[in-house]
Amino acid sequence: MAFDQRAYLRDVIMPLRDQPGGLSPTDLARHYAVTPDMSQDQLRKHLTAIRRLWNQRSDGVDAGARVCAQLFSRDEQLRAEHGADMFEPRWWRERAEEHDRGSRAESERFARDLARAYGALGRITRGQLKEIAGHWPGLDTGQIDEAVRRAGLAVVDPVELPTSSGMDRTAYRALVRLQDLLGVPTVVQVVHPDGAPFRLLGPEAVALDAATVRARAQEANRLADATAVRTRKEALGLLERAVSNGVDLRALAVFQVVERLRAGRARGIADGMLVPIATDAGLAQGDAQSVVASLPIDADPEAGPADRIRDLVADGQLLAARQALAVLPADDPRHDELRSQVDALLGEVESLRRAADEAARTEREEEAARLLRSALRIAGDDDGLADRLGALAPPPPRDLSARAVDTGVRLTWTAPPAPAAEVRYRVVRADRPPRSSTDGETVVEGSLTEATDGAPPPARTLHYGVFASVGGDWSRPATVRIMVVPPVAAVRVWVRPDEVSCAWRAHPAAEGVRVRRTLGRPPTYPQDGEPVTAGHTGLSDDTGDGRTDRYYGIVTVYRDEHGEEVASPLVVAHAALRDTAPPHVERVRAHVTAVDAQTATAHLAWLTPTGGTVSVRRSEVAPPWAAGARIRRDEMEEYGEALVSDRLEQGAETLLEVTVPSGRFVYVPFTVDAATGTAVVGEPVLLGVTEPVGQLVARRTGDEVTVAWVWPPSVHLAEVTFTPPHGPPVVRRLTRGQFTDSGCRIPVSSGGGRVSVRAVERGPAGETFSVPESVPVDRVPVAVGYHLQRVGGPFSRKRLLSVDVDRPCEGVELLLVAAPGLAMPVRPEQGTVLARVTGLSLRPDAPWQLPFTMPGLARPYWLRCFVIQPTGARVTDPIHEMKVS
Repeated sequence: MAFDQRAYLRDVIMPLRDQPGGLSPTDLARHYAVTPDMSQDQLRKHLTAIRRLWNQRSDGVDAGARVCAQLFSRDEQLRAEHGADMFEPRWWRERAEEHDRGSRAESERFARDLARAYGALGRITRGQLKEIAGHWPGLDTGQIDEAVRRAGLAVVDPVELPTSSGMDRTAYRALVRLQDLLGVPTVVQVVHPDGAPFRLLGPEAVALDAATVRARAQEANRLADATAVRTRKEALGLLERAVSNGVDLRALAVFQVVERLRAGRARGIADGMLVPIATDAGLAQGDAQSVVASLPIDADPEAGPADRIRDLVADGQLLAARQALAVLPADDPRHDELRSQVDALLGEVESLRRAADEAARTEREEEAARLLRSALRIAGDDDGLADRLGALAPPPPRDLSARAVDTGVRLTWTAPPAPAAEVRYRVVRADRPPRSSTDGETVVEGSLTEATDGAPPPARTLHYGVFASVGGDWSRPATVRIMVVPPVAAVRVWVRPDEVSCAWRAHPAAEGVRVRRTLGRPPTYPQDGEPVTAGHTGLSDDTGDGRTDRYYGIVTVYRDEHGEEVASPLVVAHAALRDTAPPHVERVRAHVTAVDAQTATAHLAWLTPTGGTVSVRRSEVAPPWAAGARIRRDEMEEYGEALVSDRLEQGAETLLEVTVPSGRFVYVPFTVDAATGTAVVGEPVLLGVTEPVGQLVARRTGDEVTVAWVWPPSVHLAEVTFTPPHGPPVVRRLTRGQFTDSGCRIPVSSGGGRVSVRAVERGPAGETFSVPESVPVDRVPVAVGYHLQRVGGPFSRKRLLSVDVDRPCEGVELLLVAAPGLAMPVRPEQGTVLARVTGLSLRPDAPWQLPFTMPGLARPYWLRCFVIQPTGARVTDPIHEMKVS
């Protein structure tokens, strides 16, 4: 059969021309177009004709000429090596067998490489397979198909992926910021919060049509107000407008997934690892594999210089935008517009900076911080602003109070309204009100809102200053004045048949101790009664008639800084001479209050016995003796551990307050007779810390908060305390049955506060309390509404801004902004400020109004009023009045 030159060029040369892998070294039969049935004479004629064709075509300029030149060059090498053997059919059979063996090995290696590269995807597109197969010139179509089958891959048609969001650039960036606040990667989770995993390809794709978005927006409007709900409603509003403008939300969702995948590929992540990125975004496994398999090799084209400047401005990177503007060509059609916008924002930042400096100078720290934060929202890359905000002193602490405790001073205060996560405090004591953090003696420095000065000088007018800092300068001080006049402590009374002895501990700085005695009744004021001679540490008195109780009014005397006498509060000691005093401790009244998970405070009281010394001991086991038994003193000391703390005599009782470990213990009072070396066993008391409540939650509804918790199994009584920011706390007790029937509801003010719950257990000896669990109660944000009303005729540019609130509000700050484009601005920085109003005092019954003139912007554009202060206000935007088109 004659050599068909046209068919050879079409079937052999042209495919080799487009094959990037070059010539297969073993597929000689295909390259020479030799068939197995050719004889020796036919081979000679065929090879002569094909060599002539290669020689003629190798001097051409097309891609086929290059292939012919390659074939002709290799043919010269084969002829030199094999000569006339190339005319033998045997030689061609051997070459064919050699090619078959190599092809099988190549096909196996090709299958392994495909599995390694695309196994995680489970699929490969036809275009990818064609491109890759071109680098394996020794494999024919059947061998390639077999390799794909062994690799476990499916050959699919590529999915057409969107290259843009379809939305206005500004609107899309606003949508992405809202998604970031919600913590969702795609618009699918905005519309279907619980819809993952979802499909985006094929007929089973998730519903993202206009009706679905509208229904979700209506559902969101019925939810209780919260930050996340407001953010989702705003995002749904953007999607509603996008759908009305013809945006395909399904394509938008695919685009958001593709953006993540392209970012991953740009960081060098292999395609197999891109599939989990897509499924983490919520996409179903099959769709994720198809999208990754269809990703184009080239990256998304970069935005133009002007678009990058707009993005930098929108992201609050004003200084970077100014630098980018410097290299924007002056003939760019948007150069002047961008320069005006950047210059205006730079001027606004500088104005805010100067206003912050003035506010700090006039001791308006909150205002200064707010102004600097406003400036940082516009120019977040301005390190000078950030440094200035970080160094700014916060407002002084609030509600500072001081009270005398024992021989010291207990100070408590409320944290200032500072934005930092942690505020540090320095407490300073001085003889006059301290003006700076170094003006006096530092008592303590730390992050707690309370402190104790354990050793203040007594009978002196002391001034305490508490300073706050968030890492920069110390604030102005909160100051308080107090004089500490410590009374005697650790008062003890012994009654003998003919003598009363009383001992106490006086402050070392006391000038002396004065005592007056009354009979049968306690003294009512320091000068009440008959003077009794007393020393610095005690007194001795006779028992009189031996039947009438004696009371001793004890006053400690000091001298102040002017040498004037200052007397302490009155302390009364009681000498019980009546027969009602027991011979030993018969019963102890006690309760335990948890301090934290490891410690508790035990409060014990008993009738003071007629004689002996009482020692209370704590043990994990009950005593082996009956109450009233007399035992040796050494036996007592081998039982448990003694409670060591100051005691207070109040009338006929002795009080003891001591810190103990958490847990259940037996407390036993022993009345010790030192003269005989014996002790009388009192009645034991079993006490322990109560298990705390669990899963405490407080849900506010209007002016009422509903408190719920999980009861410990053995607890049937709880104490609930609501502490408002100002005013006394509200304490309420309720049983488990009351809680089950009616729950726990507490009326609260709009300012919020904190609610705590502790479990209470009652026993024969008293009550035990758990560690309190507490949660905050949110304050109700003020509701602000506004309207943008036309003033004048239909072509008038005059408007009236009217603002109303639901309750009185001071220090209101408003920004009226105009923003060009189809998307409503979500931040003040996205538009031009038409009016800024500060320091407003608004009332519910008197709407505040501001006339203004519409700006000369190209339509469409939006008008929006932003409430800067108070923070967290619930703003109702009149959407139908805001867009100017």
